[in-house]
Amino acid sequence: MKLHFFVFIIVLLFSCKKERTLSGLRLEDVEQSVSLESEKSENKNRQNQDCIFDQSTQTDAFLKGIKELEGYTWDDDSKSAEIVLNDHWFLTITRGGCDHFLLSAEFLYDRNLEFEANKAAIFENIIWITSLLKEEFEFESIKSCIEEDKLTFTETDNGFYGNFMDSKIYEMYTFDYRKEKESTVFGISYYLN
Repeated sequence: MKLHFFVFIIVLLFSCKKERTLSGLRLEDVEQSVSLESEKSENKNRQNQDCIFDQSTQTDAFLKGIKELEGYTWDDDSKSAEIVLNDHWFLTITRGGCDHFLLSAEFLYDRNLEFEANKAAIFENIIWITSLLKEEFEFESIKSCIEEDKLTFTETDNGFYGNFMDSKIYEMYTFDYRKEKESTVFGISYYLN
């Protein structure tokens, strides 16, 4: 579509008899702009061809129509949506990648949240988001692992990560919990390379 537009402009410019200008634009400037747009388009196509995962399908379409997630802001470069849930809770949903594919839902709570004391609330949030995105996540398996306490945890410097002990999702999904200064971040991720 852009190419048709630029071709139309060039044809229009050639039909002008007035000193190679059109409304203050010089023909050379328009030709340079068309050339740059064409080069950008070729580079983007080349990058997409070099990717293992199809970049054209990595949009926010999977979020559209989900009432609970309305009002999100989509960043096409990072393939992520930012959602303000309330005054203290924020959610980032990422879906995309070139050579490695990541699907994640990460909650940020702007206060410290002790895991053991708030474990039920933390996992309620994980179940909630995976149920909303059950077309993307293995919702039933994740819910079952959480309800049956089938997770193993490994400590890290500022938190831990968990593996779901279900052969269907074990190597693909992880749970992550960490503290960052005065806030808490936790989420679920699916990673494929």
